[in-house]
Amino acid sequence: MAIRSLLIICLAVAASVVVAQQDTAAAPWLDREFRYWQGDPMTHGPNGECIAGYTDEERRMSFFRDGRYQEVIFEDRGSATLRIWQPGDCEPLQGDTVAVLSGTWTWASDTLRVTVERTAQYPLEDVLEQYLKRDMDKPFSMPMPPSRICNTERERRFWFEGDRLEEDVRTWK
Repeated sequence: MAIRSLLIICLAVAASVVVAQQDTAAAPWLDREFRYWQGDPMTHGPNGECIAGYTDEERRMSFFRDGRYQEVIFEDRGSATLRIWQPGDCEPLQGDTVAVLSGTWTWASDTLRVTVERTAQYPLEDVLEQYLKRDMDKPFSMPMPPSRICNTERERRFWFEGDRLEEDVRTWK
């Protein structure tokens, strides 16, 4: 009798895991990278010459199947000082800076809720090669410690409008 009860419990747990996997398997926020960009795009002059654009803010955000969230923010300190770390301000490093925000996500009532737990900052030149070689299926990690860590715990809310991810201050593509 105890074996039968144990078997029924195991089957119930396995069925709930399969249902949970099916729910997140079709989630539009998984298995993709969302991007937000702001700046002056490249344009063409009257004679067809290229006029270089300029990026003020570039962000890349991913949600992973295990409930982790990560956002990578690139800041070019050659531009006017922007407060792109908001919400949860953290003073940038001297020179070009990359911030790696990490935390967790949950889905409830058509809203993707993110808890940002920390912000790690690195000089851009330390990050580029590692970032380009990253595995898209898991959070990006650096082999060296960050130059600065800011405890920027905060909540953020996202929702979908069509295939775009929205939040109060940004539209992600």
